[in-house]
Amino acid sequence: GDLGERRSAAFQTLYSPGHKVELAATTLGPRIPGMQAYHTSVVVDEIEFSFSFDGVTHGPGLLSHKHLPNGPPAVTYMGLTSISGKQMLENMRSNFKRGSYDLLRKNCNSFSDCALFYLLDVRLDPSYRGLEKIGHAADKNVRLVQTVSGGEYTPNREADGFEVEDVIRRVNKDKQKEFETR
Repeated sequence: GDLGERRSAAFQTLYSPGHKVELAATTLGPRIPGMQAYHTSVVVDEIEFSFSFDGVTHGPGLLSHKHLPNGPPAVTYMGLTSISGKQMLENMRSNFKRGSYDLLRKNCNSFSDCALFYLLDVRLDPSYRGLEKIGHAADKNVRLVQTVSGGEYTPNREADGFEVEDVIRRVNKDKQKEFETR
C-alpha cells in the first residue's frame, strides 16, 4: 500500500529503541503445496498475540501453538517497530472481538495480517492464507466446504461484513492522521 508522506513505524526505530516483532506459524493438517493451512500469531517482545473464538489473547510463550500436532511453530523475525504490543492490541481489539472468529473468513491469519500491517507496514505473506481463500471462495459460491465438512463448518454471522482490506485501510488512515499531527 501507498503510505503517502508518513514514515512507517519501522523507520521510526532509527531514532528510538524498537520492539521486536516475529511471526509464529504452524502448519495444520496434511502438507499440500499451494493449499497448506496455517495457524499464525504475532509475537512482540516475546509476548504472543493470537486470535481465536476467545478474541485476541496474549501472553508469554507460544501457547496458541502448543496443542497443534505439527509444532513447534516456525518463528520468523519480521522487524523492529516503535509501536508496543499493548498499543497494537488496543488498536486491533475492536476488529477482533470474542465470538467473531470464523474459520474461513475471519481467523488467526486475518489478525496476523492486520497486526503486522499496524506494527510494521508489512502484510502477511499470501502463502499463509492459501487454503482459507480457496475455501472461502468455494463456500461463497457453492457451499462446497459445508458439504465436504459434513456440515461441521458453518459461517459465523458475527464475522459477516468483515474484510481484512477494510481494517488495513482504516489502520493506514489512522496512522496517516497520527503522522500529520506530529
